[in-house]
Amino acid sequence: MIVGAMLVITALTSRVNKHFETKGEMWATIAGTFAFLFSIIFFADIFPLNLVLVGIFSALMGWQIGPAITSVGLRYKQRKVKMSGSDVSAYELEWKNIVTEALVATAIAVIATASLVFLTNINFSFLGGFLFIALIILILMSLANLLLFKSRLVSLARAYLGVVVFTLYLLYDFNRLEKMAGDDSWGAAVDIAVNIYLDIINLFLQLLEILAETSD
Repeated sequence: MIVGAMLVITALTSRVNKHFETKGEMWATIAGTFAFLFSIIFFADIFPLNLVLVGIFSALMGWQIGPAITSVGLRYKQRKVKMSGSDVSAYELEWKNIVTEALVATAIAVIATASLVFLTNINFSFLGGFLFIALIILILMSLANLLLFKSRLVSLARAYLGVVVFTLYLLYDFNRLEKMAGDDSWGAAVDIAVNIYLDIINLFLQLLEILAETSD
């Protein structure tokens, strides 16, 4: 229920904010997102403060994701315009279809990973160390590409790696959820909900970038 509510809030705020008006707004949103994420960690056990913090965090995530989706879409449409000479508006429907495909692919990944965890006896806890290292590599790749390479190919390679990493993170976190059965504390519920939510959001963004960059 917490994950579902977080995704709804994020979807709504991402629809409201499609562009950052200033760089100050962008950096303030990013800083606020991290601040509320850390606050959730510290106050995860305190009800209803934990849910209020989770709601604000989800809204701030959506406030960031809206401009991120718009940016990917703009790059996609500009590339199409250069290839065909048509107007940008001619590719609006195609872009909406790509977003829908990314959403459907993310939903399939969530259902598949959850089914694999809850319908089998496989223990995916061994993935923890590997995934932490892979996440660090993803972050370093993103920073290096942002500051140095500024390469479409590096960005695409990072997105493919991201799909693998966050799909495996879904397996790992659903496995954690399964092992938490019987733990009805707010701390456990909020912790696992936020982790699964972040897995889903990041997987969607990586899939969106791949589909936008490879659709011709």
